[in-house]
Amino acid sequence: MSQGHTTRLPFFYGWVIVGLALLSAFWGAGVVQRSYAVILKPLTEDLGVTRTVGVMGVTIAALVGALASPLIGHWVDRKGPRFLMVLAAAMTGGALMALSLVRDIWVFLVLFGGVIGLARPVLQAVGAQATVAKWFIRRRGLAVTYSSLGLPLSAVIVVPLTQWIVEAYDWRTAWLVLGAGVLVMLLVPAGLLMRGRPEDMGLLPDGEIRPPPQAGVPVRQSSEEGSWTAKEAIRSKTFWMLAIGFAIIGMVPTILTIHMFPHFTDQGLSPATAAAAAGSFGFWVMGSRILFWGFALDRFPIRWTLVLWSALLTAAIGVMILVTSEVWAYAAAGCFGLAMGASAPLHTLTWARYFGRESLGTITGVASLVGIFNDIAGPLMPSLAWDFTGSYRGAFAATVVACLLGILVFAFTGPPRAAVLAPATREREVEHAEVRR
Repeated sequence: MSQGHTTRLPFFYGWVIVGLALLSAFWGAGVVQRSYAVILKPLTEDLGVTRTVGVMGVTIAALVGALASPLIGHWVDRKGPRFLMVLAAAMTGGALMALSLVRDIWVFLVLFGGVIGLARPVLQAVGAQATVAKWFIRRRGLAVTYSSLGLPLSAVIVVPLTQWIVEAYDWRTAWLVLGAGVLVMLLVPAGLLMRGRPEDMGLLPDGEIRPPPQAGVPVRQSSEEGSWTAKEAIRSKTFWMLAIGFAIIGMVPTILTIHMFPHFTDQGLSPATAAAAAGSFGFWVMGSRILFWGFALDRFPIRWTLVLWSALLTAAIGVMILVTSEVWAYAAAGCFGLAMGASAPLHTLTWARYFGRESLGTITGVASLVGIFNDIAGPLMPSLAWDFTGSYRGAFAATVVACLLGILVFAFTGPPRAAVLAPATREREVEHAEVRR
């Protein structure tokens, strides 16, 4: 789309990017995660494998995605996200449809773990969400929050829909239908509309208007911010403290996304009731993002927002231990949803707030690599606990203890020291200002 076309739009083109990221979160990330939670039990029963083996697909996908994230982030920073988003949508949709034909567990692990795992970072924080953060500065919290609404929306829609298809037909049909949806509703819009930075279209972050140039006066917009290179960020103490905190607290979303529905049914809830309770968390996510988090993330100190978010997730996994009835199931899902209202936007916003937008994809990608810890422990630890004890409660209790440590890590993590920025960073900022003249 040319610059001339964007000038005729009645709104800032960055909101188109927000909409594309929302679609990416819904179809590329939410559909995969939410459908898998419902399909896990019938899939393992049909293929004759343990629940731990079934969850290995998620673990492999997380490992593949984490290992690929730094390279994907570097590509997004240098060449933009459009090509990778189209490719990732094609891989995800095609793999889901192919999963409907799986008869052997190793084929499932290759498709779900390898193919979908490789596409995963592009459609989540490293690609789509990082791109939104590049289009906004002043309204970044609101934009990133709205762009991540696709995940809770997928819980509200996909969990009951997948359960209905599984009961009416089977789990194979469910993945066939969802895979086709990814190809139609994500691949085409991403190919037509996705752009990497406002400067690529002759625009400025937040839709600011470029003032007339004055001879000898460098042009610097009010929305400009200092940016760290990936190397500078990784050398800072703040980067590692944040990465460790996210790795610990990140176990909770990984655990509950996969194991909430099976735990509810293990505790005696019917599949329909369990699906309704697990899906209800999406209403809490959307409601809290629209009514609270979307505005709070632009106003509250980031450190104490991280502490609040961590405490809510710790409470959510704690309530899961108490689930013995439908009431407790809805309480656990509600607490989880309230915390998850901040989860996806807070990840992206934290890195952007501390280190700027120029190398955001690479920085987010390296942080995702550090997060391999929760990607492994989240799916496998509860599955092993269930296979050996027949219950998730021991794994949930251990996670609560770990999360208390994560809360302390965030509480003692301050902003990075700008003084350590290399001269090359300051020179690059001057060059960008000159380009915009």
